[in-house]
Amino acid sequence: MDQDFLVSVLDVHKDNLQFIWPSLVCSIQNSSFISLDCELSGLGSRKLINSQAVDDRFINICEVAKTRSIISLGLSCFKLSGPENDESSKNLNFSVQTFNLMALCSEDYVVEPSALQFLVTHGFDFHKQYSQGIPYYRGNDRAGKGKAKKATWDLRDLFAVVISAKVPLVLHNGLVDLVFLYQNLYADLPTKLSSFLADLEVMFPNGIFDTKFVAEFSVRTNASFLEYIFRSHQLKNMNLKNSSRAHVICNHTLIESDFIDFWDCSPRLQNEEDLEICSNYINHGFCNSESNCKKSHDVYRAVLLEDQKKAKKRKRKDDNNIARTEVENVINITRSSRQERFKGHRAGHDAFMTGFCFASFIAQKMSVRPNGANTVCWKELVAEVADVRNRVCLSGKDFPLLIQKSAFSKCSKSHLEKYERLFPSDEAN
Repeated sequence: MDQDFLVSVLDVHKDNLQFIWPSLVCSIQNSSFISLDCELSGLGSRKLINSQAVDDRFINICEVAKTRSIISLGLSCFKLSGPENDESSKNLNFSVQTFNLMALCSEDYVVEPSALQFLVTHGFDFHKQYSQGIPYYRGNDRAGKGKAKKATWDLRDLFAVVISAKVPLVLHNGLVDLVFLYQNLYADLPTKLSSFLADLEVMFPNGIFDTKFVAEFSVRTNASFLEYIFRSHQLKNMNLKNSSRAHVICNHTLIESDFIDFWDCSPRLQNEEDLEICSNYINHGFCNSESNCKKSHDVYRAVLLEDQKKAKKRKRKDDNNIARTEVENVINITRSSRQERFKGHRAGHDAFMTGFCFASFIAQKMSVRPNGANTVCWKELVAEVADVRNRVCLSGKDFPLLIQKSAFSKCSKSHLEKYERLFPSDEAN
């Protein structure tokens, strides 16, 4: 088992939040970057949230966020460990803390059967959500909240801690998550997209990164759903390691606890070599007849086969030999049965996968540096990926949504008031 991928996920709910709160805050405040993922009670009409006009798309997603809720929040804190200015180092060593927070909106909200069926299929525990979900309310802060010292903490306080950390925020296909986080845990959404983008630029001054945008526009993977790019980055990272180039090393807290679940997401092949790859699943991450499909849904196998195809196309003989050796080394790994298929989609799991993809992307940038340029100063590394900063994927579009304040837009009133309460000494606009 690869210890990099034995992920410890700290399960957080209303009965243990106050106990875990200090370590949760410490992990956030000491992070180099934070990756987030939300599980939601529904998304409404796909046609509306993917409207052709981007302004209409924003308005429609806002309506969904005001009527649906966050039911689980995944948060993975990546801290670059070791001496950051040690130029002899060529690897990215991260200490990783991953949390899965069960959430329960205190107000009425819409629940969509299709969303619930999807979550149940992937092991979501609705009994636990309703019995132990951390309560929260939507929109603006309530009167009398925020100034006095609190005896208890909630998800709105947690999101304020994330904002106060002022580190890069990483999401996958993040527009919907950003809208939901804003409405559910921050303040009432502005009516204009331009104000929303101006607010986000202030809230996250060190940038927002979308791994789906990175996959589609920078790395250009064959598919861009989360599991595919995660497995793709796993393989690339192992190839970099095997060739003694810069790669990611994840160090997880492997302490036994009643609150910690261990998730083994090591790369493994399913015993499906005799089956044809299901193109629908591998290209899009779902199959309409998944329960009855006779084809292989083994994403890691598909990634390996694609890597082999690319290796054969390389012109240089030495590169060909290295690539074949790497694939052979990786392919001799644990095999699992069809019943043990990859189980993602838990918010904490998805948050870790998203963060790992971002870290791996940076390591790949490091690996092609000129000899001697191996510094792992975090600010320098993030600056090297400025071309993907503040660019959020827009489904069906060949351009991203740019998170930036335009000359013709202002921050929203709700944001200005909230930000002033959180950070009285900061400039909010």
